[in-house]
Amino acid sequence: MKRKYIVSMLCICLLLCNLSMIPGKRVQAGKIHLTSKTVTIIKGQYAFIGLKGIDSTVKWSVTGGNIKIHKKSSGKITPHCYIKAVKTGTGTLKCIVNKKILKCKVRVLAKSAFIGDFSDNAREVHLDIFKNGKKYVAFYSQFRLAQMDWLEGTVKNGILTLNGSDPSGKPITVTLSCKGSKRLFTFKKTAWKYFTQNSTITLKKCSGKDGYEHALYGFGDYYNSYI
Repeated sequence: MKRKYIVSMLCICLLLCNLSMIPGKRVQAGKIHLTSKTVTIIKGQYAFIGLKGIDSTVKWSVTGGNIKIHKKSSGKITPHCYIKAVKTGTGTLKCIVNKKILKCKVRVLAKSAFIGDFSDNAREVHLDIFKNGKKYVAFYSQFRLAQMDWLEGTVKNGILTLNGSDPSGKPITVTLSCKGSKRLFTFKKTAWKYFTQNSTITLKKCSGKDGYEHALYGFGDYYNSYI
């Protein structure tokens, strides 16, 4: 009886192991979704939209003449799309995957105090900001030193406060304030050895093309870490 019991258990384990290896039986890690459902950008700016929850062939398209597709990846590996805002108004980015249509509504403004692409005079620091729903989202890059993706926050009393992770993965808080046509980027709370707390970098607006090129630098890390 004991021998028969052991043989039966081994058969069950072997069956379960074989079932787990069938592709159709794998459970998706998360719900299929776009990284943004609504985006606000300014004219001339580029915006990144990715697909999460599945690696599958997709098809991208836009409606309305306010936005256009600049670059896209339709393959099964990290499908994503970059759109460009060509004129003010609204538009919609559509993603078709497994016969399902996912949409991201895009609003294009003529100008905004905290949305757009910003750089320092030496063009070594770059900050790309767009609005994801009601929250502001920023990507920060500093030549040969740092990349911080998906800093998120809101504006209060004329100051944009952003929270996220520093390059070492520890919490960081930064702010952005206006001084005429310039923007003051300040490290409010940081423990990273290469950033100085309460230090400020003066930035000014730059072209959307600059923002797009800098965004490509940190695309892989951002896409893989985004939830």
